[in-house]
Amino acid sequence: MEKPDRKRIYPFIIAMGLLFMLTNSCKKSETIYQQGLDPMVQKNLQTMVDQLLTDYKVKCPAYPGGLALKVISEKGSWFVSSGMGEGVTGSVHFRAASNTKSFTCAAILLLAQEGKLDVDAKISDTVPGTRMTYVPLTADYQVPFRSQITIRQLMRHRAGVFDVTNTAIPDTVSIGIPYKGQKYMEFVMNTDPGHTFTFDELVGVAATCRLFYFQPGESYHYSNTGYSILGKIIERVSGQDYSRFIMEHIVQPMGLTNTSFPSLGNDQQVPAPFVSGTYFDSDTIGDCTESNMSGNVAEGNIITTPDDLSAFLRNLIRGNGILHSYWINKIMLVPLAGSGEGDGYGCGIENIFNLGFGHSGAHAGYLSRMATDPQTDFTVVAFTNAWDYSNGLTSMKEQLYNLVDEACYRAKGIVP
Repeated sequence: MEKPDRKRIYPFIIAMGLLFMLTNSCKKSETIYQQGLDPMVQKNLQTMVDQLLTDYKVKCPAYPGGLALKVISEKGSWFVSSGMGEGVTGSVHFRAASNTKSFTCAAILLLAQEGKLDVDAKISDTVPGTRMTYVPLTADYQVPFRSQITIRQLMRHRAGVFDVTNTAIPDTVSIGIPYKGQKYMEFVMNTDPGHTFTFDELVGVAATCRLFYFQPGESYHYSNTGYSILGKIIERVSGQDYSRFIMEHIVQPMGLTNTSFPSLGNDQQVPAPFVSGTYFDSDTIGDCTESNMSGNVAEGNIITTPDDLSAFLRNLIRGNGILHSYWINKIMLVPLAGSGEGDGYGCGIENIFNLGFGHSGAHAGYLSRMATDPQTDFTVVAFTNAWDYSNGLTSMKEQLYNLVDEACYRAKGIVP
């Protein structure tokens, strides 16, 4: 397999997440599930993912990826994979990208549950019991309409914050800005692939360029940079860096033993065991497993496994994690009424038709979906370890819909 030119791959390594719209006294987590006892369920799941991958490769013969599926129900748990080689289990590591956002919002709501922040406070307001504001009142955080943006709006992508990672800086910005017409992270990594990005730096680009999508609360626009602001708020309110807070207050208490959040530019490897991430376009197949995730902290930097991710989501939404049921049902899962874009998106969790609540993730080489339906006790995680960029974002959308999501929907019809 060809190792791609870094300059070619940088346009594809941004964690896009949704591609299209895209207390210390917590209960003990349920992280161990009895393996499903019905062999026919295992067989039918395996047959299903095999067939889905075969059908996809009929339409796209050069497709280099596989398909993995983890399912939990009241009857047990199952894991199957196809096209990923022998010995792959539910403890295989992959980059789950924007599923990170669910962890970030869980952290924000945990701090609110502990009385340390107010989700409806403006980001320029003072943190309860302190003289410190939620974000620094410095030039880096002087984004348009800063005094009007609430924490809840950031969680729901309704703050209008310009997305520095996914959107090129317009040519119309100030003449002295060298990265205009380009995506900022690509611009930096073209000359410094191991650069460690910071919240201040990324938010500072939006502030310096005076860019925004709309006034806060007026509409919906997916924004990774909005989650960079949330990451900064978590650090200021908790007094810990983002990754340490998430590990000590969510990952460890919930018994997730194979999940991490790399934040340094030179921390680019995926822990073993893992499946390599690949991408291909019209003429190139490349390995993109190693990646600088420092620019995606709080919005897309998670490395996890199907076992960990499914346990996290199922326990969180059922109230068996770090949040009380009030914060889940009254805050996290409450979307706006209607059928417009983003109306099904709560706080780091979206309402996925006929699957339940969850999220999706996309980072170069990996596409994933997690979902849980607490009413039927059905939880699913599916991912593929390749990007089909043969027709740009159009073919990637087809991947998510026709391969990853289709596996989730069919699994719901198979698992008792």
